[in-house]
Parts: sequence; C-alpha cells; structure tokens
Amino acid sequence: MANQIKKHITFLTKAFALTLLFASVLVSQPSIAQNDGGINYGVKLDTNVIVIGDQINLKLSVDQPKGLKIGFPVFSDSIVNGVEIIKQFPQDTTANDDGTIKVDKNYTITSFDGGVYKLKPFEFQVYGSVNQILRTDTLLLGVKTMQIDTTKGNFDIVMPIQTPISFAELAPWILSSLLVLALIVFLIWYFRFRQKDQPLFAVSKPIEPAHVTALKKLDEIKQQKLWQGGKVKQFHSDITDTIRTYLDERYNMSTQESTTDEILDAVSSVEVNNEWHATLREVLERADLAKFAKFQPLPNENERSMKYAYQIVESTILIEKEEEKSEESEQEEKSEDNK
Repeated sequence: MANQIKKHITFLTKAFALTLLFASVLVSQPSIAQNDGGINYGVKLDTNVIVIGDQINLKLSVDQPKGLKIGFPVFSDSIVNGVEIIKQFPQDTTANDDGTIKVDKNYTITSFDGGVYKLKPFEFQVYGSVNQILRTDTLLLGVKTMQIDTTKGNFDIVMPIQTPISFAELAPWILSSLLVLALIVFLIWYFRFRQKDQPLFAVSKPIEPAHVTALKKLDEIKQQKLWQGGKVKQFHSDITDTIRTYLDERYNMSTQESTTDEILDAVSSVEVNNEWHATLREVLERADLAKFAKFQPLPNENERSMKYAYQIVESTILIEKEEEKSEESEQEEKSEDNK
C-alpha cells in the first residue's frame, strides 16, 4: 500500500513539474518581429506547443529596401538537436506598396522527443558597405508526450476487430477472375479454329443471290459509259472484277488473285456448254490486253465484252435449278394427295 502511494506522489510531482514547464512555454510569444536600421525582420511559429510527431511551420521573414542583399540562415536537417526539418521551401519575394520588398522562408518542422526546446537566435547576414548581422530573440518550443501512469497494471494488446468481408471488397477479385476466364476461353476457341484452318469469324453470305449482284454491277458499268469516255482500261477491269466476284460466290472459288489461265483451269469442271467457256476466255483475254498491253479494242469489241459478261452470268443462274426442284416437290405432294 505504501509503495502505491509513493508511486502516485512521484507521478503527480512529475506531472506538476511538466505542467509548470509548459506553462512557461505558453507565456512566451510564438512570433518575434524586430527592426534594425529600417530593416524589419522576424521569426514565427504556428504554435509554441505541439504533440510529439506533429508538424508545424517555422517562418523567417525580412522587409528590406530594394537592392540590399540579405543572407538567410542555412540549416541542413534540423534547427536544433531534437527539432527536425521535414521540408524547406524556396524563398518567396513580394513587393510592398512602399517600394520595399518582403522575403519569406518557410520550414516544416517536427520533434519526436518530448520536452522544451530552446531555438537559438536566427541570424541574417546583411551585405553592404559595412557587413552586419541581425539576430532574432530566442523562441521556446514545447513538445508534449503521452504520460504513462506506472501505478496501473499492464494490459493485453487489443487485436484488430474481425469484420465480415463486404461485396465491394470481393467485386474487383470476382471481375478480374471472370475476365481472365473469358480470355482463356477465347484463346482456346481461337487456336481450335486455327488448327482446323477455319476463319475465326464466319463470313456472312450475301443477302441477295450472286447473279442479282453481278447483273446490277454490270448495269452500273454500262450506265457509266467508261470506254466511250476514254477509260477503256477501267471498263475492262470493272467487267473482269465483276465476273471474278460472281464466280467466287456462285461456285465457291477464289479467283481474285488468279491469272486468266488459272481462272480458266478452275472453271473447266463447270458443267456449261463449250460456248460459255469460249465466251469467258475471250472476255478475260481482251481485258488482259487492255490492262497490261495498252491494247485499244474497237468499239464493237468493247460492246461484245459487255454483252458476253451478261451471258456468262445469265447462263449460270442458280435459281433455275432451285425452281425445278420446287416444281418437282410440288408434283410429288399432289401425287401423295391423290393417293
């Protein structure tokens, strides 16, 4: 019991002494302004008392005539032992209305040890005909620390509170997992198509039949009157491009990069009369002469190429076979009804 009373008295004595010490700091001024020979200078703290680890601003300022050079104090990493500089700011110069200039220098300071620190006078070096040193008064900075009551027993460290995981915390992980899974599925699908030598995306078939598209294109070429306007090469090139496209869609070929001989070899198996093959050869060969040999076909030859192009398409229209099949199916249905 006596030991506990003694500890209480010791604790109260230290607390009282520390209170008196900080009271003296509070009485002191956090800022000092002085004047010497028309030069106003000073130092200012945001406050005289801080809690350990707090950061405050220390400001040095000088009001001086223009043209006068004044050097500010230079610090490395601390103001005094125990008061550390967190950041130094560049000097800030502003013009006053009376023609003088004001120069400010700011420091962010802190302390990690409790106690009262005596900030020694700050010195400003005045350069002129006679060098001069301006010194501020002393400032006090009190740093409070947490007082520990040694009369109380030790306590266990409080562990972090276990809270349930919210959906907002899980959402980024779920979304990332879904994206990774989608990417894996896409890559598997892509490489399977490549192994089968199939296009990644199926090419949609034209809405209208191939012969309809080809005949429309030939009508456009005819209306443009290209060879009549001197564009013979373009005229034959447009005709052969239309025929190539028609053959590709009608017979599932690939003739866009093929030569005339390669096209003729490809269509040799097409079940059309010999006149059709001869007509196709004549149109393609005449176009080659016009495009590559600078050959100028006669007007009747240009007209014959256009006429033959129509015949190439019209004599191989697929709809005729489909109509025959539909007629046969209708006849079969009638015969079944009669039964």
